[in-house]
Amino acid sequence: MSPRWPRRRRAARRGAARARRVGLGRRTLVLWGGGVLAAAAAMVFLFYFSVAFVVEDVQVEGGREDVAASALEKAQIPQGRPLARVSEGRVSERVLADPRIASVEVERDWPSSITLVVTERDPALALRGAGTTWLADASGVLYEQVDTPSKKLPLIALRTDPTELDRRTVTGLAELWRTRPDPDTLEGELGAPSVARDGSVEMDLGQLTLLWGAPTDNEKKWHVVTALVGQETIDPQGALAMTIDVRVPGTPVVTGLPEATG
Repeated sequence: MSPRWPRRRRAARRGAARARRVGLGRRTLVLWGGGVLAAAAAMVFLFYFSVAFVVEDVQVEGGREDVAASALEKAQIPQGRPLARVSEGRVSERVLADPRIASVEVERDWPSSITLVVTERDPALALRGAGTTWLADASGVLYEQVDTPSKKLPLIALRTDPTELDRRTVTGLAELWRTRPDPDTLEGELGAPSVARDGSVEMDLGQLTLLWGAPTDNEKKWHVVTALVGQETIDPQGALAMTIDVRVPGTPVVTGLPEATG
């Protein structure tokens, strides 16, 4: 027998063994993949369609009682809905339709609860006009009508309905009050701003009237005012009524100065 025949038989046996191993590996892979898909399908069914993890309780944390009740009502999360199918984005959008609420977090508390963590807006000022009083935050959002605002808030009188002011104007008013110098620097107590229909602002500082114009460039205008009241001829506590016009802060105008004697 030719010596090549045994070599060929051994090669054939090795090839057959290799083929069996490859086939076994493929079957194992197919079975493993099928098991993974089955497990994934079972998990999807368990969390998204079964009654194992469904909403049984919705709670609200943070906020006053009436705000919490509003958040719960607007969330519209039905009992019995699978927790995994509750859309955090849609729930948040509905809850934030209440302007008193600045932010909300939707937390799933497995296996059967949802918690809405509510943060209310912080009032920066109160705006009164046309027989109504509204609270506004530092970002210029008018968010709640009240009867009596906190005495800690600046109460700004308007010659129009507060809801007619644009957000930029309200933001400017909040900034104007927030950046005001202390009474010692101003040499007197500052009265709350008064806002005309066109958005222009006036304030009283003792015997001085400040014509502010639109509530923009507030820090620059305060710098001009503090520089002027530091002069000897301008005294907020003096007997003369004066006007400081900083509507154009680069060219302020002072009227009512005492006449020079000499």
